[in-house]
Amino acid sequence: ENKREYVQLICEHKMTTSVQKQIDAFLEGFHELVPPRLISLFDDKELELLISGLPEIDIDDLRRNTDYHNYTEATPQVQWFWRVLSEFSKEQKAWFLQFVTGTSQVPLEGF
Repeated sequence: ENKREYVQLICEHKMTTSVQKQIDAFLEGFHELVPPRLISLFDDKELELLISGLPEIDIDDLRRNTDYHNYTEATPQVQWFWRVLSEFSKEQKAWFLQFVTGTSQVPLEGF
């Protein structure tokens, strides 16, 4: 009956309440370096790029590890897509990766 609420509360406890001291200590140190008013100018995606920098994105690796559904690598639209993506700047590739995966960082072992 109240499983959803129970799971929500357990997750909240494990991810925040149980480590609140560590979170507070991290934020205190972080805010010594960067005042909160400056951080609030950025959303989470922009902040990730600022902290981590622009990754090296291997488009050939991404291409080799792409699964196609109702298309093939030879489909004209797919060819256009890869041609355009290969012409992206480093920043545009990072924004693309952020859009399709939720993070601007390349997986540890590649795609």
